[in-house]
Amino acid sequence: MKKLMLPFFLLMVQYSFGQQVFQLTPPLLKYQSIFYDNKALLEIKFDQPGAEVRYTMNGNEPTEKDLLYTKPVVISGKRIRVKAKSIGKGFLPSGTATVEFFKTGKAIRKIEFSTPNPKYPGNGVGTLHDNIGGQMDLSSGTWLGYDTDTVTVTIQLKEKGSIKGVLVDILQNESNWIFLPEQVLLYYYDDTRNAYVPAGKEVFSSERPAPKQCSAQELIPNQKIHTDNLKLVFCPVKKIPGWHPGKDNHAWLFIDEIKVY
Repeated sequence: MKKLMLPFFLLMVQYSFGQQVFQLTPPLLKYQSIFYDNKALLEIKFDQPGAEVRYTMNGNEPTEKDLLYTKPVVISGKRIRVKAKSIGKGFLPSGTATVEFFKTGKAIRKIEFSTPNPKYPGNGVGTLHDNIGGQMDLSSGTWLGYDTDTVTVTIQLKEKGSIKGVLVDILQNESNWIFLPEQVLLYYYDDTRNAYVPAGKEVFSSERPAPKQCSAQELIPNQKIHTDNLKLVFCPVKKIPGWHPGKDNHAWLFIDEIKVY
């Protein structure tokens, strides 16, 4: 009888003296834009007695041994991913708050692009290199929106130089029929041929749902390039895949920033 009562007694003690452990909320990340010329400042807001914020700048998940937030963080690298968590004794750590910053690359003289849908004209001629960045709100006026089969963007740099990569910020919001393109083609202008020459491409898949996000995609040339003139050709999804309520319809493409490195 004593052996049968012991587990019951231990269970009651655990129930009587145990406390519910609460999870902290993620910290709030505040910044002007994820795109910047020289440096950006990141403020991390969190107010909970007995808790603190730990963060990383290398893309790793923060732990109690990582950087302690005490003042605004100066961002100055080409591409920096910051992750932050709220951590406190007696609490479960929060979920991770994440933001990625991008430094302006080579100086751009002019960008020309296909005419967007009148509903989504962006901020005008400077939309793709104004360092403002697209907002998740589709009515913000920060995106160039397209529902055509191809979109062409030509980039004229202020001076010739070696091209290491071209970064494009693209919106993924599949609930509103906005998908990554099927592919993006990169070309550079070859003065000896007096023509644009293929230099690389990036292919994307839409076989399964993706989270709502601003997706920064970098195209790396497949050869050495020295030029001041580039062209990007976007091929939007022509038939939305079968898992989506809008299957077989033409998808939208939304772009807002282009950086050349």
